[in-house]
Amino acid sequence: MSILKMPQGGTRRTIGNFTANVDMRFDDAVLAEGTAARVENFDVTDGALTDGYGIVSESIWENVTCCSLWRFIRYDYDNAEYVTVDMYCGTDGNVYYRSGDAWQQLPGVTFTSPPSAMCYRLYGDDCVIMTSPTDDMYVWDGLSPARRVLSPRITSMAMSGERMFATTAGESNAVYFSDDLDPTEWTASPDAGGFIQLLDERGRLLKVLDFIGYVYIVREYGVSRLHAIGDQSGFSVANLYVAGGGIYDGGVCVCGDVIMMTGADGLYSFDGYSASRKLRAVRLAPSPDASSVYSDGKYYLAARTSEESEGNDTLIVYDIDENTFSVSGMKIKRLCKLGGDVYAVTSDNKTGRVCKCGEMLGEPLVKIWESGALDYGTPRIKTVAEVTLRTDGDITLTVECDDKKREFAIKGGGVRRVRPAMSGTVVRLGIKSGGTGTRISRLSCLVRSS
Repeated sequence: MSILKMPQGGTRRTIGNFTANVDMRFDDAVLAEGTAARVENFDVTDGALTDGYGIVSESIWENVTCCSLWRFIRYDYDNAEYVTVDMYCGTDGNVYYRSGDAWQQLPGVTFTSPPSAMCYRLYGDDCVIMTSPTDDMYVWDGLSPARRVLSPRITSMAMSGERMFATTAGESNAVYFSDDLDPTEWTASPDAGGFIQLLDERGRLLKVLDFIGYVYIVREYGVSRLHAIGDQSGFSVANLYVAGGGIYDGGVCVCGDVIMMTGADGLYSFDGYSASRKLRAVRLAPSPDASSVYSDGKYYLAARTSEESEGNDTLIVYDIDENTFSVSGMKIKRLCKLGGDVYAVTSDNKTGRVCKCGEMLGEPLVKIWESGALDYGTPRIKTVAEVTLRTDGDITLTVECDDKKREFAIKGGGVRRVRPAMSGTVVRLGIKSGGTGTRISRLSCLVRSS
């Protein structure tokens, strides 16, 4: 925030850039000038207010209703090339795959809850392993009929040391592991598969992750590490971290050299030994349905920020290296990755690619920026004589002085000026955009004190 004394009287206060973003922790009366009380569907990472993250519709997904989607990449020995196959589980529980320009049903595969998938090379052939918390495992190589495998009811899975490790539904105090080199063999024996029980104050086992050469087990109130190389007689467990609040399994995600975790008291980064609080400016409501993925240095999280919402109401995109973030108001059930792209399954089971598009499947999102309560350094009554800004799109500017409020419709096209001539002890400014492609910068306010 820059301050310029005007020769005709008054002070001009300018927000040179909007990178201070929002801080949800504090009352709007104590926010620093330039820090917003609310930012929704705008991105501020380059200093201007621009289109934030949304979901763009893509032609091949337009008529699809699903609960989960994934990508299967296999090597075609006949043509000596890799083949990419997009797949999804429909709301009917059936699995479909993309063949040519059409979707085909995969015979014999049905799920009663949203599945997860993992690619693996089994006996020399690439295959996709599909599991859910209420069904057996299915394995498909892209050519032969899919086969069903008797397995635990898997809630999360990770490959490490050529074994599959899994947390399961129902019995939530044990991590299961498959036979060596065969994630489809779960028979418990000294030379095949088995399980390890973890009974302590860290609570239920939520998720297993392959991270820096170990199997990390994220639990309801902490993190444990499983050393699981070679013969199972040498497996060992170390308890590393106890969380201050409950952890939500859907917000747990390996992000490069850290594990991001969504807890009841905020977001944490775990480096394999200790956890540190991240993104304190964003206040989360309890988010048992949270979903997250990692792509291109960014942690994507669908969670709740309102206590009144049912299910996830917000998408947070956090750049881990830059420590910047964007907040968008969207109802997302599940986030998935197809290659390097992030896709979202919405509350009505539609899907699209997540990007900075400022829209929700073709409908522009309403973008909002609101300042805190501004007294401009004095408790005296002051008059907002002029507000200027630069905008490339049509917007609505709101000026509020105490209990008086006015809205100004502003056409895009460069520097724009309005003269509110409103007085009060506390001033609030707001910007709203209902379109896409808008770019707003250099918000300046000329204030004269009485």
